[in-house]
Amino acid sequence: MKTLFRSPGKLFYLEDAKGNSVPEGSAEIARPVLVDTKYELRPSPHQPLVVDIYGYNLMCFGQTRERLVLDNGVVLTGRTYGGGLIRGKEDQIKKMNMDDVEESIVQLHPRNAGPKLQEIDSAVFAVVSSKPLGFGSCTNGWACPGNPFTFTENFPNGRLKKYSSHALRIHHAGLEITLVETSDYWRRLVDSRTLQHDSIVGLRRQNGELMDWKHVDDITNLLSNFLGWLNHCVSPIFHIKGYLKGKLVYKGYNLHPHPTVHRDKFSWLPLFDIASNARIMEHPANLVQDALTGFAKTWSNNEKEKGMFHIALQLLRSKEKESPSSLLYLRDTFGACGILTSMLKGYPDSGLNRPDIILQCLQEIGVKDELPLKDYRDNIVQHYPELWWGVSQKKVLVAKLGNMSHSLANVLNWMLHMDNLKNTKRLLNLPGPVQRYLVEVAIWLSDLLILKSTGYRGCYFNRLTAKTENVPWHK
Repeated sequence: MKTLFRSPGKLFYLEDAKGNSVPEGSAEIARPVLVDTKYELRPSPHQPLVVDIYGYNLMCFGQTRERLVLDNGVVLTGRTYGGGLIRGKEDQIKKMNMDDVEESIVQLHPRNAGPKLQEIDSAVFAVVSSKPLGFGSCTNGWACPGNPFTFTENFPNGRLKKYSSHALRIHHAGLEITLVETSDYWRRLVDSRTLQHDSIVGLRRQNGELMDWKHVDDITNLLSNFLGWLNHCVSPIFHIKGYLKGKLVYKGYNLHPHPTVHRDKFSWLPLFDIASNARIMEHPANLVQDALTGFAKTWSNNEKEKGMFHIALQLLRSKEKESPSSLLYLRDTFGACGILTSMLKGYPDSGLNRPDIILQCLQEIGVKDELPLKDYRDNIVQHYPELWWGVSQKKVLVAKLGNMSHSLANVLNWMLHMDNLKNTKRLLNLPGPVQRYLVEVAIWLSDLLILKSTGYRGCYFNRLTAKTENVPWHK
């Protein structure tokens, strides 16, 4: 928990004890207060902002709405509770707390920066779940922890303590984007028991020119989605600092970023070939650069065309992926796969059945219509042949045993028609290892479809074989 600021101000009651609205301009019921505001990012839906209010003769009606107008320019509206006595009966100093804060962002300006948002020449923000780019796994330089603008490609001899952070620098639209190890300042803002935070990101123009805030907002939105795609989680930007000529001029805190913990053991980004226990030959920083370039182009085109790419990314970061065996995530993943296939091939014929739609996905990325990993496939064919059954005119039709399109389509159909007791029994008949295998297959396919939709032609990490391979459409 980190204290963001302590500031005097006034507390305005927006509701009375009965919950009725108080007329605007009722200054007689405003109270001078001292406010201590603390922050700790926690997983949704917990509120990361803690507001302690101190003042004389404060009235607490119990969960009524109030507004704080503080001398530092911050305005917070929420519901108060508490009202404990801090000092004797004569002084009547009380403490209240505010929660359910309605504002989404707290903006702070240092005293010498002025009250308005001004242009900046650099910005730094923190992200949650930046793995696999964190922990120095993907690097092309060095920097001081917590300071991305000290980036250097070659390690400075004799400066180990200062330059102790592995760093990654990539570029986009004339910007330098640098990821470095976080520092204690940023760590104190995050509940480390529940969230993984290891990296901060620095932004600045390559030519040193000023940036406007719209540009900063656009690039942070892009990077948040890009980093979230690396491991199928939400990677919120929960705190941003703006600088002008080396001086801090702005701090902003996102109060409702809905962060999620790191969920995937593996990412498509190849760092190591686990099967041979060796680092890949091609530098992963180049792969990240290529992936970002293609992702940004697809993201930009999708915004202009009001397309479905954003929805596919949201489905892949679905809250249903709470455990690796969740079949609900299989449903969301194939919703994303269907969208991505439509982007690549055009919208499918409405007459196609589900196996044919899945088959189109496989054809588009150059994958055979058979379940990967022969040992897994043979075991599932032997023990769970119902994955390939189909019913038509009271006849049981058996599709080609072992193919991917019919087996996955059957599981999806069972989930969509749970009103049929037979489907419920079929799903319950699939043990945890088989469920996890099917979910991993779905994630593997979604990884390939996103890579294909962004024009990627490099190598990737195959989560099923634990090997680094060329994408199947560019061998």
